[in-house]
Amino acid sequence: LPNLTKIEMKYGAKKLGMKYDRMLFGMKVSDAYCLAKSISQSESLTTLILQSNLIDDDLLRMLMTGLIKSSQITSLDLAHNKITNHGVRLLSKLLDKSSVLTSLNLADNQINTEGGRYLGRALRANESLVDMNLRLNRLMDDGGRMLLEGLCDTCKIIHLNLSGNLLARQTTIMLMHILAEGNLLLESLDLSCNELTNRDLHDIAKAMEENEASISMDLRLNRVTGESAVYDTIQQILRRNELKAQSGG
Repeated sequence: LPNLTKIEMKYGAKKLGMKYDRMLFGMKVSDAYCLAKSISQSESLTTLILQSNLIDDDLLRMLMTGLIKSSQITSLDLAHNKITNHGVRLLSKLLDKSSVLTSLNLADNQINTEGGRYLGRALRANESLVDMNLRLNRLMDDGGRMLLEGLCDTCKIIHLNLSGNLLARQTTIMLMHILAEGNLLLESLDLSCNELTNRDLHDIAKAMEENEASISMDLRLNRVTGESAVYDTIQQILRRNELKAQSGG
């Protein structure tokens, strides 16, 4: 298949009753070995989707033997697996200065604070990634802060999802700095289902006053009560930016 550009694989079985063998589900070492070999040999593959395959750090290490040799994969989706900080450290090698990866989905894995540090460090040198999804992990507040610290002038991220990561005050302070400076063209940001407070929302709204890049921000289901006015303020700013973008500045 010399012209294959996209692979989406899920290892499992359909139409099973109550009696089934758990070994039927998830990627095995032999599967990872064969897939890694195919990836390294492909000259056309640009999209790899491996959601819900019970991929852990050991299987990811095997896959990395192929991914690290690939110079054309631009979209990598490893959501709903069992990747931890060690796996993130491996994946960070794909985000160096020579990276062509534009989309990375690591939603619903087992990544915590150290994983945020590894990604933040890798993003300092990255100039290709525009879409990153880390929802439903456990970055915690320190992890969120260290991740955002990596979003420096060279970073090109436009869409960032950090929903459900127990982010709080330290993350807000770093986000305020990013929004106020306006160097990062962050169009959409999802911070729903975190630990942000009324104070955090007010500070975010203030930081966004001069921001002209953001057009979408989800702040639902945080620890905020009775603050419909600040929500309205943020939405007005986002709408203003969206209209300005549509009119060409």
